Amino acid sequence: MTTFVPVNNLETKLRAIITDPTTLSWSFYTPLAASPLWLIVKNHPELDGSNLVAPLGKNPEVCTFHFPQGAFIGLYTSPGRAQAAIAHWKMSTHDWTVVSAPGYQLLKFLTHSEAKLYVNIGVKECQYQLDPDMVEILLSRPEPIYETPQTARKADFAPAPEYEKHLKPLHDFLSRQPKLRAAWVYRQSSPAPAPGTNHVYEIGLVMDDPEDKSLLAEVGVIAKALTPVELECVIATLMADDQSLRNLSKQKPPFYARPDFLR
Repeated sequence: MTTFVPVNNLETKLRAIITDPTTLSWSFYTPLAASPLWLIVKNHPELDGSNLVAPLGKNPEVCTFHFPQGAFIGLYTSPGRAQAAIAHWKMSTHDWTVVSAPGYQLLKFLTHSEAKLYVNIGVKECQYQLDPDMVEILLSRPEPIYETPQTARKADFAPAPEYEKHLKPLHDFLSRQPKLRAAWVYRQSSPAPAPGTNHVYEIGLVMDDPEDKSLLAEVGVIAKALTPVELECVIATLMADDQSLRNLSKQKPPFYARPDFLR
């Protein structure tokens, strides 16, 4: 089985419940309800450009997989997992597409389906069958409060080559860290600091485990030693599917990337 590398916090919880039999079930099911999930549904090209995922007045036609063991519906923990399943089964992207909604709402929508619910079905390293009794208990609870666009982080990332030139020795250190997948040097794409204030740049680390903070302090010490005193540095871990990071990666390759980072 391919190593399961989480791309968000929900997948960190999923990996724990898959790999460690002592993990409490609610440590995964509770965030499942509050997280966005993705479904594979029938595509309607004629609706392109609208906010509809099905003809007006109709529900989306959810993809159901049929196996000798029964019928299954896939709930995916990221759009990339859903796309991987589409590729695995060589499904037509003209006929099928991916839509998203909060986990609680999708579970509620699918609760009367005869099909079994399977997280990431078709992606072998991270697929997990949901317990219908656990789902029933979950849905008996109040709907969780989701993060809204108003409370979500609005900052975006921008390349910072003017800081990278000081950090070449750091690249060698990062290349020797087996748990590090990639690193970016960037700045927040917000207005420039006021006159007389220090310039701040950031180094973002994408780790095998998104909750691994073991490199933050050492990277911070090295970066501070390499850059002029007027430059301040913030070190953070990043999720591989952070939209700000996706935007940044389209503008500039990572400062460091492990050879298997994109595999």
